[in-house]
Amino acid sequence: MNRIKLIEEQAATPSTASLYKAVQAKLGLVPNMVKALGNSVAALEGYLALSGAVSKGSLRPTTREKIALLLAESNQCEYCLRAHALIGGSLKIPTEELADARKGVSPDAKEQAILNLAQAIVETRGAVDDDTFATVKRAGVSDEEIAEVTANVAVNIYTNYFNRLAQTENDFPAVEDCACQNA
Repeated sequence: MNRIKLIEEQAATPSTASLYKAVQAKLGLVPNMVKALGNSVAALEGYLALSGAVSKGSLRPTTREKIALLLAESNQCEYCLRAHALIGGSLKIPTEELADARKGVSPDAKEQAILNLAQAIVETRGAVDDDTFATVKRAGVSDEEIAEVTANVAVNIYTNYFNRLAQTENDFPAVEDCACQNA
């Protein structure tokens, strides 16, 4: 059960209802997380703005989803894990790659370096050591991509923490073998 009430469109302020319409147009639905964030137009606008901005970046959509899966697993956020597994599937990421992404593993060397960086950012709270940073650069990750990895980490931590705090009722299909189901 949600700790934070869901704001349905008919009860939303005009500003929030407008944001819901944009989400509905893009996703075909207004997920419960968005309805919970709808309690604060500032919180919802902030999420949508950062999420929208990173979606226009240079990182491939599949790489962004793998970062999201890694963080959802790491932060034990079942809501985000389910959402990003569904999105990853719609992007045609093979099932085994979705499972591997949750463990921070990729078959692509550059993408592996990106996942390693994302995990290092989380584990060190941004104080990534010189050796890790040098390894990322040697893998061909540009400064632009490093900045975007950081932005993707930030937006995913925001949603992971929000959904865990709110105990957002899941409206996405279950993902098998999720460590976060017992969290």
